[in-house]
Amino acid sequence: MILEKADPNEHQYDFLIRPNRSMTAKGMTLFVIFVGLAVFLIAIRFVLLGAWVILPFAILEVALLAAGFWLYERASRYRETVQLSRKNILITQESVKGRESWQFNPHWVQVVLSLDPDDWYPSQLFIRSHGEQVEIGTCLTNQEREELAKALKQAMPDILKAA
Repeated sequence: MILEKADPNEHQYDFLIRPNRSMTAKGMTLFVIFVGLAVFLIAIRFVLLGAWVILPFAILEVALLAAGFWLYERASRYRETVQLSRKNILITQESVKGRESWQFNPHWVQVVLSLDPDDWYPSQLFIRSHGEQVEIGTCLTNQEREELAKALKQAMPDILKAA
């Protein structure tokens, strides 16, 4: 998902790139609670019928479901910001592992979209300058990467004219 904020008077563009999250953390918690409640009610019925061995597997099932949602929520905290201004281009990538930043001079930057000719692999979007490159938009679809590359290329002349 790409969110763009532009300030034409200041000649500044901010792009926020993050994975598409179809469910919030609160929604995930409620889902696990409701599924867990249903599983435990069914497991208790089996325990009352004498099949006690169902209960440990029910607990394991709900624990694995909760762990899966926790891992998904943790991985979806990933975000990238690309800030274009007259003075520099600042790229920041934040994830659970930490935060990394790169800074480039806008006069020397190239926006490169690398497409696979056979369409087997996802495209890659790079910001390049003086032998250094940063891949951005790894969480985007191919179409979204193309739109981001187009938006960045359209914003670059406006930034350079203002400098």
